[in-house]
Amino acid sequence: MHSFRPNCTFPHSKPPGFIYGPNIRSTVDIVWSCTSIIILSTWSTLHLTVPPDTNKLLQHFLELTYCLKRKLIWMGIMLMFPEYLLTIGAANLFVAWQNHVTLEELADNDKVPWSKTHTFHTDMGGIAIRFLGSDHLQHNKQDESDDIISSKPPKSDLKEKSEKLPDFLEKFQKAQESKLTGPGKTRWQPDVLHSKLASEFAELADKSAESVITKANHIAPFHGHLWILDSNQLVVARQHGIIEKLPYIRPEQIKDKSKSDGLVQLISVIQVLWLVLQVVVRRWQHLSSSALEFSTLAFCSCAFFIYLIEWKKPKDVSVPIYVDTYAVVSLESFKAIAKAAPTVFMQHRFYSMPQSCHIVWFIVAVTILSTTLFGGIHLLAWNITFPTPVERVLWRTAALLVTIIPSICALLVLMENHVSGTTHRLGKWSSFVFAPFYFSSRAFLIVESFRTLYFLPSDTLAATWVTYAPHVG
Repeated sequence: MHSFRPNCTFPHSKPPGFIYGPNIRSTVDIVWSCTSIIILSTWSTLHLTVPPDTNKLLQHFLELTYCLKRKLIWMGIMLMFPEYLLTIGAANLFVAWQNHVTLEELADNDKVPWSKTHTFHTDMGGIAIRFLGSDHLQHNKQDESDDIISSKPPKSDLKEKSEKLPDFLEKFQKAQESKLTGPGKTRWQPDVLHSKLASEFAELADKSAESVITKANHIAPFHGHLWILDSNQLVVARQHGIIEKLPYIRPEQIKDKSKSDGLVQLISVIQVLWLVLQVVVRRWQHLSSSALEFSTLAFCSCAFFIYLIEWKKPKDVSVPIYVDTYAVVSLESFKAIAKAAPTVFMQHRFYSMPQSCHIVWFIVAVTILSTTLFGGIHLLAWNITFPTPVERVLWRTAALLVTIIPSICALLVLMENHVSGTTHRLGKWSSFVFAPFYFSSRAFLIVESFRTLYFLPSDTLAATWVTYAPHVG
């Protein structure tokens, strides 16, 4: 392995005066400046949904471990597919704006405060409707620390006996127990009446071509006594009388729950601006940049827009606000709630709010824009020096595939939605066909970004005045 250690002369004058840094940057300087930007941006950008609440304070450590594990998993997803999270965030923002208009009108009628932050908090799973009655009183005794907003007294008691659950509900419970064991024992419990309503609605869904997905995504999560609703479903719950009025939540309550760290965000922004300035100045001075810097810049471009999109969203909220109700849900109300569920790419949804997105056409538009931005920045490295001509061709091909493939898949989904009103068949088919090309291209770009550091030309190692600008590295 070849290595080079620059040798700088020490000053002999006394006092030495102002000492400039060396006019060279090391491989470690490039790696650390890029990786620090990626880690800081990823950690501070993610605004995950509210995790499932646990029963006992003794499980607090398990919950912290679960949340950290979930954060690391989503950091990994963002590292690999930042354009995917940008698309989800933009779609959720668009839908939140739409639903906020109706929620604001309902809030005015109910004489309760409501802002866009309330809507974002709801879409993150920050409001949990808890059904009370003779079927639930035993396992719904609350800790004093719970945020509870009560509704009216009981209308009736539920006397139904437990019956054998349909297969899709049993599978849901087993999957939920498997996926949500991390935070410890959660508060969610199956509900007799809601299980019956889910079974009846499932029989109607069986007549649909998308019945399996409908059961998994829209019906199964609501057969328990806790309902985590998004903003659209909260509107339906209010209109159908499941809750008497929107919950009274002061903005300060949401702000108090948010764990946004302004210092970390400020450092992240400074790092990103420093990298942009570094690449621009090097291009202006006719100095080449490394492939890793272009890859980091592509990542940061998506992270920057995610910052803007999720600026008003609460961050790392760990416990939802509970809204208690004694309402007995009718089949029509249950169907309305289920049909108002968000369209999700994943086929498994638990009672805690999933990472979801809405509106097919808007998703397609943002997908095309975000992947063009992400892949296009990789294409800016078209003429940089690579170890071999073959690797140069592979880089260009991979960058083009990363730019084009998601747009093709998105247009196919849009076409299917326009023709048949569904998005699952062509979505699955295109994923099956194009996924190997896309994933292999992404993997190559990542590996090659680090591999080329061993073969950097001398002008790439030349330092500029940007080195003296404030940054971590």
